[in-house]
Amino acid sequence: MGLRDRLSARLRDRRVTSAVRQLLDECLPPVVREWRPLNRWMATRFHGPAFDLDFKERAFAMSPGEIAAAYAALESGGARYRDTDTTPAQIAAIVAAARGRVLEVGCGNGAVAEHLQAAHEVVAVDVTLASARETRRRSGCQVAVAGLPALPFGDRAFDTVVCAHTLEHIPDLFRAAAELRRVAHRAIIVVPRQRYYRYTVDYHLHFFPSAAPLIHLFGGRAELVDGDWVVIAD
Repeated sequence: MGLRDRLSARLRDRRVTSAVRQLLDECLPPVVREWRPLNRWMATRFHGPAFDLDFKERAFAMSPGEIAAAYAALESGGARYRDTDTTPAQIAAIVAAARGRVLEVGCGNGAVAEHLQAAHEVVAVDVTLASARETRRRSGCQVAVAGLPALPFGDRAFDTVVCAHTLEHIPDLFRAAAELRRVAHRAIIVVPRQRYYRYTVDYHLHFFPSAAPLIHLFGGRAELVDGDWVVIAD
């Protein structure tokens, strides 16, 4: 990997982009932060032309199939610009807190499942076929195409459910949280600590500047790890 590629990879690191996002959110005047041309430029720069800047306005009226298709379109357009949104420190926290048989919901390209698989029996799900295939290739675990808020598993079928950088994408937050609590005894949740803006360079539908809503939904405890909330609830 050349110097330019290493620099590009470093700039796309989750810890770097989170720090940049916090700087933009906290320091830019709202009239600038919400300026559509600026956000269009940033979204195209990071995600390519397939990015729908108005997704968060339309997603609540979309079917699960339409939402899955929107994410599949992003993937086919080359939107996976880093290995994973889950940082090494967050993965370490997840692995340390996981118990017994583990379900990962929203497995992406399998980076978290790969680490969990070393010590646990892991089942993973994602809404796109491409992600399911990549997770299976990378981790070797059992993978299915499925997603929140309807998981194809029985009550308490798992000891632990892991949902990292996924819950913020689900329209029905309350049903999604209830479903995660239904399928496992322990829940490990990772979401960005992020303020709401109409235009964000992501497909986030829910925002958690505080951990209070997460504690209300799941109980347990929350801590900041690399600028994101990590919640562990029994």
